This record gives sequence, structure tokens and C-alpha cells, in this order.
Amino acid sequence: MKPFFFGSSANPLYGVYHPPDGNLTRKEGVLLLSAFGQEYMRAHRAYRQLANLLNKKGFPVLRFDYRGTGDSAGELEDIVLDDWRADIDAAAEELRHTAQVQSVSVVGLRLGALMGAWASEKVDIDRLCLWDPVISGTCYEEELIAILGTEGPSETNHIDDKGTLHYNGFPLYQPFREALKRIDLRSEYPVANQILHVSSKNNTYDKALADVWQNQENYTYQYIDVPGNWTFVDEFGGILLPQPIIKFIVDWFSKESSE
Repeated sequence: MKPFFFGSSANPLYGVYHPPDGNLTRKEGVLLLSAFGQEYMRAHRAYRQLANLLNKKGFPVLRFDYRGTGDSAGELEDIVLDDWRADIDAAAEELRHTAQVQSVSVVGLRLGALMGAWASEKVDIDRLCLWDPVISGTCYEEELIAILGTEGPSETNHIDDKGTLHYNGFPLYQPFREALKRIDLRSEYPVANQILHVSSKNNTYDKALADVWQNQENYTYQYIDVPGNWTFVDEFGGILLPQPIIKFIVDWFSKESSE
């Protein structure tokens, strides 16, 4: 595991590179796109395990922080959505260069899945795995606002007078929210050779997306009944480690790989 900074000197991105284990080395790298905010923290261990298991199958893996998040440069208030698409492109190129692979595939979790699907229009992605995807910016906002309505406003959970949505201490500024609302996977099919949609929540959002995409030849939907409440927060900083989904994703990449 190699932590490092990459990208432009003006806006360096923080990444962690996981080189493949042993003599089995694929010509396909896997880029992990993170969820946002508290969900990023809750999924951190799951992503590390996914990376390690993919390494054992010969896949080099890169996970990174978008601009304005984690240890990458910038303030989220100054970030526009196109910056994140540029970051995904930069990360894909970095993985190609570092691992000397011919192709890059993507696993995106929650908002990372939405970003990966949207970025596929301009970023060269071989295979795309959408894990518990946010299917649109509007649905994501509705989901968070519904939680705020149930729990009531607090210092960390509220919408301020500038339209910034604060959830568990992480801000989504209004211009960024409005840009997210223009993305809807039900009307924008990603550009990739193979697409896997794996869900731990048999809800209306995932069903709606599966219904729209079900006739696409390169699309696979898989529901796996495991705990999948990424937005839940407790005082202990609880994590989610849905082993059956992690194993399914690793097996999908391994079986589908031609290497």
C-alpha cells in the first residue's frame, strides 16, 4: 500500500495505490470512487478490504480523495462538479501510468457510483461497478432531506440560510447540489464495456434503475441482502463491512477478466 500525491501541483490529489500481489498481474487496473461525507468514513474499511482482495487476484488498485475532500487540496466551497470529473480522469491516468495497465475499470460506491457513471462519458472506463448507487442528484438530496426531517435540525444536520445542506458535519453547497441535480442515471446510460449494478437495498431507487437498464446487453443487476445503511451514524463511528457484496464484486472482476 503506497500513499502519495498526484495530479497538478496547484491541486494535488491524495491517493493510495495497492499493487497486485505475487506473480499474477492483470493488464486491467481498478479505480475506487468513494462515497461522500460520513458515508466515506463508514465505507473506509470495506474499500480497503475490496482493494486487498482485488490485489490477491492480480489487479492493481487506486483509491483517492476528490478535490476539496479528505487529504486532497482545495476547499469544497470552491469546487464545481466538473472538478471531480477531472479528478477521476487524472486518477485513471495515474493508475494507467503507475501500474502500466492497458485499461482502467471503476468501482463507485453511493455518490461515487453516480460520479463514475457520469464521468464515463469523457473518461475511458472498461468495466463499471455501481455499488448501492445514488441514481440521481435529486434523489440524493431528497434522501438526505428526508433524514433531516425525521431527525430534526441540529448543529451538524440542517440547511442554512445560504442553501448549504449540512449532514453529519459535511456541507453540500447549493451550487454543487444544483449541478448534481442535473445528473440522473435513469436517463443517462454509462459508457463502459460491462456494467454491474449491485445493491444491498431492495428499494424503489435501485428497482427503478434496474427497470430502466434491464434490456441493456452489457448490464447486470444483483441484489444481495446485507446491511447497507450507509447514512447511519452512531457515537462509536460504526462501519459497514458487507462481505458478501465485496466477494461478489471481486468474483465478477475475476471471472469477467480475459487475462
